[in-house]
Amino acid sequence: MTIEATYKVVGMSCQSCAVSVQTLLEHVPGVEKAEVHFSTGEVQVRHDPEKAPFDQLKAALEPAGYTLLPDAYAQVAAQKAYLARLRSALAIAGLFAVGGMAIHFAHSFLPSWVGSVFFLVSLPVVVGIGRYFFRPAWQQLRVRQLTMDTLISLGLLGSLALGLFERFQGKGGYALSAATEILFFVLVGRYLEERARYRTQTVLESLSTLAVPTARRLRPAPGTVPTQSLAPGDVVEVLAGETFPLDGEVVEGHSYADESLLTGESLPVEKSPGHRVWAGTRNLAQPLQVRVTASARETFLAQLIERLQKAQRSQARAQRLADRVSAVFVPVVLVLATFTVGYHLWKGADAAFAWERALSVLVISCPCALGLATPLAVQMAISGAAQKQLLLREVSQLENLPQATVWAFDKTGTLTLGRATVQQANWHAPEYAGKLAFLLRRSTHPLAQALADYVATFAKAEPVEPLTWLELPGKGLIITLPGEKLYVGSPRWLAEKHPNLPVPETTAVAAATDQKIIGVFTFSDPVRIALKPFLAQLQAQGKKCVLLTGDPSAVADQVAQELGLRAVWKGLSPVEKARWIETQQAAGEKVAFVGDGLNDILALQTAWVGIAVYRSAGAAAHSAGIALLQDTETALPALYQLSLRLRRIIAQNLAWAFGYNLVALPLAMGLFSPYYLSPSLSALLMSMSSLTVVLNSLRLSVPKPQAAPSSRPPSS
Repeated sequence: MTIEATYKVVGMSCQSCAVSVQTLLEHVPGVEKAEVHFSTGEVQVRHDPEKAPFDQLKAALEPAGYTLLPDAYAQVAAQKAYLARLRSALAIAGLFAVGGMAIHFAHSFLPSWVGSVFFLVSLPVVVGIGRYFFRPAWQQLRVRQLTMDTLISLGLLGSLALGLFERFQGKGGYALSAATEILFFVLVGRYLEERARYRTQTVLESLSTLAVPTARRLRPAPGTVPTQSLAPGDVVEVLAGETFPLDGEVVEGHSYADESLLTGESLPVEKSPGHRVWAGTRNLAQPLQVRVTASARETFLAQLIERLQKAQRSQARAQRLADRVSAVFVPVVLVLATFTVGYHLWKGADAAFAWERALSVLVISCPCALGLATPLAVQMAISGAAQKQLLLREVSQLENLPQATVWAFDKTGTLTLGRATVQQANWHAPEYAGKLAFLLRRSTHPLAQALADYVATFAKAEPVEPLTWLELPGKGLIITLPGEKLYVGSPRWLAEKHPNLPVPETTAVAAATDQKIIGVFTFSDPVRIALKPFLAQLQAQGKKCVLLTGDPSAVADQVAQELGLRAVWKGLSPVEKARWIETQQAAGEKVAFVGDGLNDILALQTAWVGIAVYRSAGAAAHSAGIALLQDTETALPALYQLSLRLRRIIAQNLAWAFGYNLVALPLAMGLFSPYYLSPSLSALLMSMSSLTVVLNSLRLSVPKPQAAPSSRPPSS
């Protein structure tokens, strides 16, 4: 039996390490495929647990210096401890780098013994702190792998050798200052890389801590039970101050919930019977009884964590290019370093000069910036997306979005609010308002709920117990009360009983008894007019914005006109929507489809980019590459801007990483004599290259001011 499992890997320091881990695991009998994600420190392994158990996978990596962990919390703890050790090493290396630099520039004014003392004191520091690079380089060499640590280790060892050579030549060993400077600068880059990776891991850890291990079950069997054992239909009690264990519906009690950590809600959200609650959110005021609606694996919180993990593991196209380059980069650099020594010796330079040029090549060529260029930008984009309440299933969808040439929108729930509101009320017997406010709450029909909401704004609910309740599909309700019958439903249906009842052309509900008409109410679905500037922006950029809807009526034309859309396709079935998208894409267009309902699943899966809007049906949200967790008017423009920034920053990072190596390598090799780079200056430039990529990528995770969040929870 083959399974696919995700494990954590400790000890990877570059993209080449990720290639090494993948190669080692795929050589284990019973492993079909291994996919390593350096930026998250994770590996996905498809393997037979009987032929290749976890212990065997772990043992395969240990000789190369990598540790395989099954637990996410263990990975975060290990990474935190590693950061602390790296910080201490960085402080010590910085102290000696500054001291060595000062001695190097002032050595002509200092007695010779100062250089000797510095050499003796700094030698154990370089060797001791250098273990962060020596050990993994040696372990990887044992399994015939060359990585970034190989280049750094050769550069440090070369500096040590040069320092020893000059020491015995009576020059005071000042060249060892280059080793301390190299060590400091590469540690700066390594620390910043590890800190950025740790930051992305803590996002998932903070979400994981929202889940609670136990719950207080009331029905069917009272008692404190593991959350994992709860099933839909169970009723649990959640006291004030406690966290809701699973998604559910309030059946008794009245309180407020803090949903800020999960949905971005800034204010407490009222909860009473019929309202939804979400795993990981907190009950603030009074005890509530909640009927469970989703198992532990199906909660919105579990889906959020799973989607974030998948997004972090997915690769952008630009990252795959960088990976291929990084895999062959180290051997090429070693060849260039060897060529550099031979070239300068052939030109008549002394051995020390030739060796220094080779050291500069080894140090400046560390592919840190290239390895970080895309994955770090992607991780920061995922972090920034989470802050903006955007959920990514495939990060490539975010990268693809700016290339979309056609934006196709569903109507109901996407360009409209997706909920009916009473537009006009024509009352004949307003004394029945209280009964309607009470009785219509029992119906699940959206128009009945909308009418109940409207009536409740001016009439107090009048409790009355119906004797019978009959629902006729396509017609309406027949509610038997003491002494009379109440009819609520289609005006055409009620017109059979009351011929004088007006029948509006638009969506409407009528209410009546056997003797009298109570009222006729027309409904509308308000347009998201706040989207109009965004749609105008897209069209100004040359994008085609169209409306695809199953609604055959003139309402679709009205919505398109209000929002400035230039094309409308009406009366389309779900299959016809998908075919329309296929036709456009076959003609060379790239379609981004934005939808929300079950009827949009095919279209979301067919499109170049699929976006499920806020409160989408669960299956639709799962089918989309991107899901919006707040109101469409706020989230959709934020998503587009983030996609543009990600694409721009990846391009900047790759241009910098490739350009840096193209310019710096010839200088380090000394091909532009008399201009060349010393080993310490090479280390500084290499570190600055990585720092530039890190800082540029971090811009993606900086929160931007946004509109006030919606007061409604996400759809499950």
